[in-house]
Amino acid sequence: MAHFTVAASERTFQELFTFVRDNVAESTSGSADAGPFSVAWAAGFRLEGGSVDLQADGTVRIDELDVVYDPLSLTLGIDIPRICIGGFCIIWIPFAGCVLRAPRICIFEADPDISIPLNLSGLVTSEISGAFRINTRYFVDPMRTPGMTDLDAEDAGVPNKWQFMLDPVWLDIDLIDISDTVGNILDAAIDTAVDGLLGFLPGWARDLIKAILGPIVDLVRAILDIVDDIDEWLSNLLGVSIGLFDFVLTVVADYLANLFPLFEFEDPYPILGYNGPLIPVKVPMRDVAVGIDTDEMTITANVGA
Repeated sequence: MAHFTVAASERTFQELFTFVRDNVAESTSGSADAGPFSVAWAAGFRLEGGSVDLQADGTVRIDELDVVYDPLSLTLGIDIPRICIGGFCIIWIPFAGCVLRAPRICIFEADPDISIPLNLSGLVTSEISGAFRINTRYFVDPMRTPGMTDLDAEDAGVPNKWQFMLDPVWLDIDLIDISDTVGNILDAAIDTAVDGLLGFLPGWARDLIKAILGPIVDLVRAILDIVDDIDEWLSNLLGVSIGLFDFVLTVVADYLANLFPLFEFEDPYPILGYNGPLIPVKVPMRDVAVGIDTDEMTITANVGA
């Protein structure tokens, strides 16, 4: 029979998990070519919600863990094929050639020609679900020097610890909602960017370009390869081109499995603190084990020599 036993009910386990969950937050930024356009991004996320269910097979099931993206900003760079208008001959004189030509104007010569900023903070939501084992880890603080005794380490705030980490068996992320306003935001941003790009041209030139190209917003959407379903396009952009969802899963797995213990206690375990001239009483813990059933998590240990 174990010398030391601690049990946490499923509700208590939920509270322990909430503390860990609220410490998970990370950000990323970068840029990439995504076919005929480029994209730069700055994204951060945190976790909210989530339900915890202890399983009979010794694992923990966590569902509906909300991923809140804040910030989530994208800048789309679009390279439109170069187009020139004008330059045709107005007056032709035999043997002399063209003596008067119409003005020639070329546009879409930069790369990218259009930059479209999109602020999607709070407009995209995804959820994480997964199953976890509880792994036991003996942690020696890297700030503890080899010459320290256990009492020295406690006084310095760097004692050894037994830690219990949530190690993922599997993790899955689903994009569950994209605000209906995203399509309107995208179209408005494209419209504004196009107007800004053509704003230096005289009215007749803008009219001629629009007549040649048709609705330029539709052209830009075609270059971006946006299908009618904005959700599908944005999901592919975030998940495949940027790899945001893989980034989130990797960070969550690392935080839970390596960075933030679900529970921990010192080793040797303090029984009595300083009392005048008497030094603290501490007992070493050995054979530490953890068990999960549908009702509770149980941690057992023996007092070592």
